[in-house]
Amino acid sequence: MMTLSCPEVTADSPAPTSKAQTEIDDELVSLEERMRALRTHRNSLSPISSIPPELLGTIFVHHVRQMQLIYNSDNPRVLSWLVVGHVCYHWREVALGTPELWATPFLNSSKATDEMLTRSKMAPLNLKIGRRYRMDCVQKALMHIERLQVVSLLFLHGDTAGCRCIMDFIDKLSSCSAPKLQSLALEVGNRQTPRVAIPISFPAPNLCSLRIKHCDLSWASSVLTGLTVLEINKLSPECLPALDELISALRRMPALHTLALEDALPTISPHTTSLPRPHRVMIVRLFHLKQLHLTAKMLEVANVLNYIESTASEVRLVCRASSGNPNQEWGISLPIISRALGNCFIGTPNKSRQVPRSMQLSSPSSCIRLHYSTSRNPSWVGGMSCLDPDLSAECSAILDIDFPVEMRRTILSSLRRVVPLWSIEVMYFDFCFACWDGFWADILGRGGVRNLAYMHLRGADQAFGELLKSLRSRKHSVSRFIGGHLRQGPIFGPALSHLVLDHLEFNSSWMRPSDLLDALIDRVNEGRGLDHLAIASTSGISARDVQLLREVVADVNWDEYEYESDEEFDLSDYYTDEDEYEDDNFIDYSLYSDGYSS
Repeated sequence: MMTLSCPEVTADSPAPTSKAQTEIDDELVSLEERMRALRTHRNSLSPISSIPPELLGTIFVHHVRQMQLIYNSDNPRVLSWLVVGHVCYHWREVALGTPELWATPFLNSSKATDEMLTRSKMAPLNLKIGRRYRMDCVQKALMHIERLQVVSLLFLHGDTAGCRCIMDFIDKLSSCSAPKLQSLALEVGNRQTPRVAIPISFPAPNLCSLRIKHCDLSWASSVLTGLTVLEINKLSPECLPALDELISALRRMPALHTLALEDALPTISPHTTSLPRPHRVMIVRLFHLKQLHLTAKMLEVANVLNYIESTASEVRLVCRASSGNPNQEWGISLPIISRALGNCFIGTPNKSRQVPRSMQLSSPSSCIRLHYSTSRNPSWVGGMSCLDPDLSAECSAILDIDFPVEMRRTILSSLRRVVPLWSIEVMYFDFCFACWDGFWADILGRGGVRNLAYMHLRGADQAFGELLKSLRSRKHSVSRFIGGHLRQGPIFGPALSHLVLDHLEFNSSWMRPSDLLDALIDRVNEGRGLDHLAIASTSGISARDVQLLREVVADVNWDEYEYESDEEFDLSDYYTDEDEYEDDNFIDYSLYSDGYSS
């Protein structure tokens, strides 16, 4: 019997291919190449392909910078711009040929850092770390010291390795030049020892911005020359400057436009009894200064301001009481601080914005904060109905005062020496400190707020009660006594047309909705009635009360807020998981591998 045998066929054995099939396969490959060439040619005929590669690369760089503004430097989505290289072959080639696109290494991935350092070629590097980073990536980038343009090493949690990294970088800077370095920001933990110290010799000739926190430096260092931005936060006591050292350093930075010193001012005895005006030769003039932020004891702040002449459009002063006599300290410092805050409204291009038009009085962290601005709708208050279309010329001043509680009445009664109240049109109040009879007359003066048109009062019930007293008429009062007092005097805010009551509480014992109604009727009888009244998140008021108010005020806006003190709720409803990205959300675009095809 004849036996037939067949060749063994396994799953891994290639199927036999005939000559005809091979020819067809070759023809398919040729057709695919031809189709790819035709698609590329077709894309080149579209209008967007007529953009020169240099201009297209500039557009890509602008897009990358927008992504860097939206996302933190350690968020993988900061690399979402890589999609531009997947649009077509031409865009990929432009992206690969634009070194600036790759000049901000992603320091949370070793592969990405290596690839971006290579593709950035000799472009200036921007090195910024976030909460998440790989130390080996940071060290690789810092090796390119001759290319570094922006360095931001903010080790917020006192990372020992991070501190060592900064020290090594500073040591390297001392021995070799960083010709392209323009901006340097360093921060380590407040308990880090030994502290990072900026050396006296610092060969970075183009450095224009220095920001350091919990780091020390010598005020004779060459780094304090020619800067436009200087921010120093938390110097150690032995590195605090003498007054002449600070003035000398500021003279070496005539183009300075941002100066922020927190706990980095010359010390002064708390028993100082006067701060005489220095001779004009001793005053340093910073005519380009736009932002001035000083934080220290009040005498120290006033002492430095005495020697600085500027018209900075944004001034913020945070003043703490010394351990000596706070009343004396306040009296000595107030004239100097008032003059410095007033200077920020001098010399602005737009003449109509040379006076403050809005003011905010608040109490963050139990201190007194006074904030005023040249805009009727300033950037620090949202949702106000008074619109100001141009905030570009806004000038603002902030004064934070952290003094003993027993000094509050003295301080608040002196605020009208700081702010020209006659020009204020908008006031916003959000504070929690205790008030007293005649509170508004004391802090705003009798008849001082004659141009006040808009007033927003939030969460200050006692101040609201005092306001109802101040809103009363001298001649036509129908109001009952509130708290046993009836104050007669000039009508409060004669131009007041908008009143917003926010997060307040009416009650049946000492402040009722009818008291508000009576006060508003008084104003109507005086010919000073309101045009708009808004009541938001305020308890103790009913629909009937609002109906009566609408008979007195043309426009009443009420959110129908009702507070139920015995309402039951489940605390578990308030527990939410942290909304943070996970590693598996990493956007992997393979950094344009060589196998890319359009």
